[in-house]
Amino acid sequence: MTEHPTTTAGLTPDVEDLLVRELRVKPEALAADATLEEAGLDSLSLVELSVMLSELLDSKVSEDEIHDARTVGGLAVLVENKRRGR
Repeated sequence: MTEHPTTTAGLTPDVEDLLVRELRVKPEALAADATLEEAGLDSLSLVELSVMLSELLDSKVSEDEIHDARTVGGLAVLVENKRRGR
């Protein structure tokens, strides 16, 4: 299994890039304890993120799973778990 380097928020660079480039999240908003709302993600962004992560990870990532992650750090854990097949 390939190890993915992580940022200070625990996000892998590909996921951070997706958030910053595609969803226009400010990099400084990606603190591990920031809520997804504080990071600038609204309900439409969560739908878009669900589709993008599902494609990136080749695994279904529902809006509910993203919403339940609650924070940027929680999102990082969700992505890591999906990558590990959990």
